[in-house]
Amino acid sequence: GMCVDVAGDKLAPYDASAMTLFDYRTDHLVGSDLLADAEERPSFVYVMPSGEGGCDGCGTSAFFEETSLVGRGERRLEFETLKQRLIKRLAFHGITYGEASVREEEYCYIPMGGQLPDRTQRVVPIGGAANTVHPATGYQLCRMLASSTGVAAALSAELSKGDGFDPDAAAAAAHASLWPASNRLQRDFAVFGGEFLGSQPVEILRGFFGAFFALEQPVWGGFLAGWPGLPGNENHATWLARVRFGITIALKFPPKVAATFVAYLAAFTAAYGPLILKSIFTPVFEIGVGPPPPDPG
Repeated sequence: GMCVDVAGDKLAPYDASAMTLFDYRTDHLVGSDLLADAEERPSFVYVMPSGEGGCDGCGTSAFFEETSLVGRGERRLEFETLKQRLIKRLAFHGITYGEASVREEEYCYIPMGGQLPDRTQRVVPIGGAANTVHPATGYQLCRMLASSTGVAAALSAELSKGDGFDPDAAAAAAHASLWPASNRLQRDFAVFGGEFLGSQPVEILRGFFGAFFALEQPVWGGFLAGWPGLPGNENHATWLARVRFGITIALKFPPKVAATFVAYLAAFTAAYGPLILKSIFTPVFEIGVGPPPPDPG
């Protein structure tokens, strides 16, 4: 990604007054040897205009980033490949900029998915170390800030006990605040989403996101954030909300996307067990689970 001063007023097809997400178009690669790879290992651009450029004759200053949503193994995209795609995309749309205006060039990988922290350790992680990175979007900052208040409150409550302070109890309380069962179930749902998106060709991703952004803004926005206390999270925080979300978006899928989604759900469950099923049919898996019987003594 790079921040540049766009020459003139040419930012189309992007809106100079809004941020663009998930532009998966590949028309800029038609006729090139990059097209087949872009269809199988998709990348998208997001565009963030930031006001007037910093030079005479410059129109808008904007940040362009070509990236992949989730990439693993052979599907992980190389920085040079992404840079080539971005340069071709901008040239295709007639978006020009002076080389001297290129600044804040960015190269990064964001770890997504993976294991949650060991709840038995005394070291209490926060942010990326606590794996609060959204496993389907890569967003992390707001999730880290939202999670930190609960962790701080848990630690403060234990520290206030004075001579009765127990560091192991404090760590356990912080871990419980960070990843309670409700958060883990919601995360499992997002993990499935990230794995699905990371394995699909561009045709399926276009259909998926066409349905996704046809949902009401608080619903799709809530999924992108996906943490208690953040806007729209009530649309995903409970098993019933996730069932409602799943049915609503599935009804909007094109037939090919729907068939692909169902097939992937079956394959994912066969490989990882009922992880996603527990997230959306939670009460079924809680049948017979209750508090331990009282001590007969």
